[in-house]
Amino acid sequence: MSYDPPRQSHPKPPADPLEIDLVFNVRPCSTCSFFWPEDSSKQPYGPYPSYDFDSNTPLERGPEAETNSFVWLKGTTRPATFPDAEVMDGCRKAPIMTIGINPNLTAFGLGKTGASWVYPSFSSDGGTDSWTKYAYYYRYRSVYQEHLDLKFIDEFLLPEGRITAEKPGVMLESLRLSDDPSYDIRVQYDGDASPTAIHLAGKLGQPRYVVLVDANKRFAKNDLLAARLDVPAGRKGDIYAEPIAYYMQLLPVLRIFESYLNEQGHAGVRLQVGEDVGQVDMVACASPHWGPEWLGGNNQSVNNIILNCVHKNAWAMKQLLQTRPAIVFLVGQASWNMFRESFGRYIQAQPPLPPYPADGSYTLLRLTTQQECRLEFSTEIGRRAFNISTRVVITPHFSYNENFVPQFRMSEQAFAAFEKEYPSAAVFLQNDPRIKLQKQTGAFVAAGIQTDASAILAEIKNKFPSASPGLMAAYYDPHRMMAAVLEQLYQSGRLSYTNPKDGSPGFLSRGDGPCTFCVNNHWKFPKGCPYGKPDEKQYPIGFLEEVTKKMVGSVSAAGDSS
Repeated sequence: MSYDPPRQSHPKPPADPLEIDLVFNVRPCSTCSFFWPEDSSKQPYGPYPSYDFDSNTPLERGPEAETNSFVWLKGTTRPATFPDAEVMDGCRKAPIMTIGINPNLTAFGLGKTGASWVYPSFSSDGGTDSWTKYAYYYRYRSVYQEHLDLKFIDEFLLPEGRITAEKPGVMLESLRLSDDPSYDIRVQYDGDASPTAIHLAGKLGQPRYVVLVDANKRFAKNDLLAARLDVPAGRKGDIYAEPIAYYMQLLPVLRIFESYLNEQGHAGVRLQVGEDVGQVDMVACASPHWGPEWLGGNNQSVNNIILNCVHKNAWAMKQLLQTRPAIVFLVGQASWNMFRESFGRYIQAQPPLPPYPADGSYTLLRLTTQQECRLEFSTEIGRRAFNISTRVVITPHFSYNENFVPQFRMSEQAFAAFEKEYPSAAVFLQNDPRIKLQKQTGAFVAAGIQTDASAILAEIKNKFPSASPGLMAAYYDPHRMMAAVLEQLYQSGRLSYTNPKDGSPGFLSRGDGPCTFCVNNHWKFPKGCPYGKPDEKQYPIGFLEEVTKKMVGSVSAAGDSS
């Protein structure tokens, strides 16, 4: 089957403002042959169920409730596919930006959730326009990802190759260790002394196997454990939206900052991911994980992907320069490492950030929230000046909620010394049911506060006054640390808030510079642009592309000389 839209290995020359050109260049990009081989049947992942909007601009956002799956819209299935490369989620001038490595290929996972995920694949059927749909989807995407109801997909489970339970038992945890479409699942049948491995013989380009029982769940004899799934095109059905932990990780930060803004005299502040926060990845195509085993089997394949997407095409950097956010949250140490390798020479921090931080992303979180760390770049193109100065904060990985609980963190040696000097306090950390202590050889000791953080901090101060200063020096509350930087930006004037007026909601100040993403010659979204950006003086066509070339070219030159 041919790709839809047709692929292009090289970006088209600029014909529109950069934010529009990114739509027409990122979506059909096939620079990386790993993701987009000439023969689509050789793609390493999928094919996965996909869906289409029935109109260009169906819905702009979901309900306010951000904790449950809900029916988002009625859609039409499309031919199974690998998802298109992604542009940024949200407003193109959002003052807060998150940057990760690449989108997570959620349908790769085992269990009912992995079986039900569905990806957008837009057509121009029925007088619609696929490019408008694509742009619209990513403009208003926030914390959700789409899936189908399991009952809907039941009739599309193929009869050939079905795996049924020989007798009652429990589905065990299984890991897919590479991009191989064949893999094993493990079950523990009742009465058996050891688990049974069941091989699922998947093949490239053919309907993939899905596992229909979640890990640690029981099943009965003759229950269907796994089958190949082939959802045909042209079926109408409900498309569900479900909040994803990664995308929701900024919500507590926004809630804390809202309270601060209320204290500053701004009433009824409601900040949103997708409106006040834009989310982008340095690599635009999805994979289940990041590493050689998932990206071609060797480091050279991984390096080629980085070279193509981060340097050659520089999609994320182009978006960053167009957005010019007040702050960037770099998600996880691996994201920072990739960013540092590519653009580290533009990072200004005193003292400089360590290349090998003792406690990984937590050390980097402490350093980038306690001191100014900025991305600084300026240049001149055709006598037109351009500059960007953006605060950078490095955070733990967003996908794991345990990374963000309030916690005390010490090296093994420091904790051993703490136990010896303050034995009663150490016993408290290890035995209090509200605290989860994790000690792993070679890793920092972490005492995560699961509930009642303020009460526990007060108890430590009162019961262990001599131990309290050392504990508080090792204390992290990542959400509050991140929110504190937003407060600093507000105090310095780099972030501001406009109160509601004439029935329009309030909003955080947008990034400097024009933007025509929501209103242009190709499409006009129903809400338009509430920030007046299309009315600002526009950059010459190709200007930001030339800025990016100068920035990335400088990086390449620096790399060549080292």
